[in-house]
Amino acid sequence: MDTVTHSIASKRAADILDQVKSVFALNGFDGTSMQDLAQATRMSVGNFYRYFSSKDAIITALVKRDLEEIEAVFDAVQTAADPGAMFKTILRERIETLPVEDAALWSEVQAASYRSQEIATLMRTMDETVRSNVVKALVRIHQDDSAEALRIFETRAHLMMLLIHGYAQRKYCAREAMGPDQSAALGELVLSTLDDTIFAPPTAPAE
Repeated sequence: MDTVTHSIASKRAADILDQVKSVFALNGFDGTSMQDLAQATRMSVGNFYRYFSSKDAIITALVKRDLEEIEAVFDAVQTAADPGAMFKTILRERIETLPVEDAALWSEVQAASYRSQEIATLMRTMDETVRSNVVKALVRIHQDDSAEALRIFETRAHLMMLLIHGYAQRKYCAREAMGPDQSAALGELVLSTLDDTIFAPPTAPAE
C-alpha cells in the first residue's frame, strides 16, 4: 500500500471510530452488531470488515487511540512553563466537557475487558500509562523525586484516577436523576478535592 493510500485508509478508520462510539454508548457492547456499526457509517457490512474484523478490534483501536492522546496530553504538561497550571487546566477541561457518551462508552470498554484478554491487557496498559505519567507530572510540579515523594505521588495518582473515573461513571449512571447543575456541582467538588490533595506539597503524614 503506498503512502497516500495508507493515509486515506487511516483517516477512514479514524472516522469510523468517531462514528461508532455513539452506537456502542447507546446500545451497549453486547447489544450492538457489526451490521449496526456498518449502518452507522453508511457502509456495507463487507466493506466495514475491511477496516475492522470484529467489535473487539474496534474497542482495541479506540483504546490505542486514547493511549496516544494521553501521551500527548502529558507531554504538554512536561513541557509547559507552569506544569501545575497546565495540569489543572487539563483536569478542569476533562471534568467540564466530559460527554455522557464517552462515560457510557468506557463503561462498555471496562465490561468488555472482563471477557477479552486482549482488551484487559490494553486497559492495564492504559492504567499504567496514566498512573506513571501522573507521577512524572507531580515530580516536575513539586520538584521532588525522593523515594517518599514518589510513594505519595503514586497514591495520589490512584486517587485522581478513582475520582475522575467515578465521576464519569456517576455522570452516566445517574444521568436521569442528576441534572446539569448537580453534575456541574459534583464536578467542582471533584476538582476542589484534587486541588487540595494532588497539588499539595508531598509532606509525609505525622507519626
